[in-house]
Amino acid sequence: MNKGRIEAFTDAIVAIAATIMVLELKPPKVNTVAALLDEWPVFLAYLISFSLIYIVWYEHHNLFQRSGVISSSTYFLNGVWLFFLTLIPFVTAWIGESPNSVVAAVTYLLVMLLWTLAFQLMERQVTLDSDPHKRHYRLPRARFNFDLFLLGGLVIAFFVPFLQLWPLDFFH
Repeated sequence: MNKGRIEAFTDAIVAIAATIMVLELKPPKVNTVAALLDEWPVFLAYLISFSLIYIVWYEHHNLFQRSGVISSSTYFLNGVWLFFLTLIPFVTAWIGESPNSVVAAVTYLLVMLLWTLAFQLMERQVTLDSDPHKRHYRLPRARFNFDLFLLGGLVIAFFVPFLQLWPLDFFH
């Protein structure tokens, strides 16, 4: 299958998701520094989500540079990964506007976890496709640690919303 085609499509979806996220940022209703600082949960959610999208886009590029064969399974898993990626602007806006909501926090972390797991499955598939003699795939330790971080965050979010861990009057 055509590797350039899947890379171009993925790049377009990543660009659209990042653009949608930035369009969700609204200027404060009052033109003061205090009003801008009151929007910190929205900016924090955007910063975290954009950073993760950028890092994983970079990893996707490196993964496909190393790949020789793109199988139908890889196309499918890339689609699953992109599906969860397209949910990130929605959950980012939600957690940014409702930082004290347990449902928003759990949904945000669940989408991030599923997005991460989808990437790991795709990475495994690309690795196995590129080396058919390789029978085992070992998840990089940093990705395993990130998965544990997200799972821990999910457990905590059921009791305390994710962004509520930050003092609400941090800038006041």
